[in-house]
Amino acid sequence: MKAQVLFLCILVGLAVLGWGCSKERKVSFKAFPVKVTITYHGRPLEGADVRLHPLDPNGRGAQGKTDASGVATMRSFGEGGAMAEGAMAGKYKVLVSKSVSEVEIPATPEGPDYDRMAAQEARADPYASSSKPLLPLKYSSWEQSPFECEVTEAGPNEFTFDIPD
Repeated sequence: MKAQVLFLCILVGLAVLGWGCSKERKVSFKAFPVKVTITYHGRPLEGADVRLHPLDPNGRGAQGKTDASGVATMRSFGEGGAMAEGAMAGKYKVLVSKSVSEVEIPATPEGPDYDRMAAQEARADPYASSSKPLLPLKYSSWEQSPFECEVTEAGPNEFTFDIPD
């Protein structure tokens, strides 16, 4: 009898565990594909963080990182870590930032030298910023950024912005 109860408990436990792990996370909003191209002085800007800051207080932001051609594919986050490709329909401020780390990872023929990097970090000022912005700060501020876009259901939601200064 005890073995049957134990077996039943294990079986129920595995069923509950399997149901919880296999549950697909979905967002509770409709997202539309969005691509944002960022250029700096007319040239593609690689490695920039791009964020869409909603102008509607009920909107939801989106983010992406530019590739070698300066294009960022935007993604939105929902409840519980769910993610959607694209952004909700609406108007947005487009924020762009790119920074470089003050501490570089030293390289060896075998690859990165993390011991030397740790030594550099230990010598660095702990109160100093660990990264340095490469773009004017106005482009990363929703209050100052001159860039805006509107995502629509009809699309295509492809926007290009050039940073001239």
